[in-house]
Amino acid sequence: MQAIVPATDALPRAGAVLLAAGRSTRMGGPNKLLLGFDGEPMVRRTLRTLQAVPLDPVVVVLGPAADAVRAALEGMPAFVSCSAPQAEDHQVSVDAGLRALDAPVEAIVIMLADQPLLDAGDLRWLLGQWSARARGGAVVPVFAGRRGNPVIVDAALRAPILEAGPAVGARGYLAAHPGLVHRVEAPNDHFVVDIDTADDLARLARRGLRGAVPGPTSPAA
Repeated sequence: MQAIVPATDALPRAGAVLLAAGRSTRMGGPNKLLLGFDGEPMVRRTLRTLQAVPLDPVVVVLGPAADAVRAALEGMPAFVSCSAPQAEDHQVSVDAGLRALDAPVEAIVIMLADQPLLDAGDLRWLLGQWSARARGGAVVPVFAGRRGNPVIVDAALRAPILEAGPAVGARGYLAAHPGLVHRVEAPNDHFVVDIDTADDLARLARRGLRGAVPGPTSPAA
């Protein structure tokens, strides 16, 4: 099933935090963010998808493979980058990205970098779901009972999430305030498919996604 794409002029002004700081340890070799899909590194593909929505600004959170990720993004349109010194903690990365995203936006998309099935239409659909609800909350996609990503939070939640600190993080803050969270049934499984292992790559290959091989800038990490 294809995502329903609302008109672009109906979408809120939104920025994004792109989480690209992981160590990719479960892949057992190359950094998954640098694997090639349809001719480009996965992290580059994800940033291009965010910019096509369009989302602006996009903050890319970098970790141990920062130099290689920057090389993979060379030549991309303007984006902001920041570092997460303890990248093994997912909420530290979210915290770093939210601190770096201080532009006057209405909504913030917190995006994983390892979901190559997501396209701009999927993200526009999710933004449309956020726009259709009362301001001040968050939208979480769900498919067949599985919680997905990205999550969209109202920009007004940035300050209290940061005040709670990375030990709590966005996930902990929203768990403590369930009334703010709107779970929406996604029109496809793109929101729940990510890549952690070689088996995940094999499943994507069976679905016809071309590539899934290390690129020239893909050192182990």
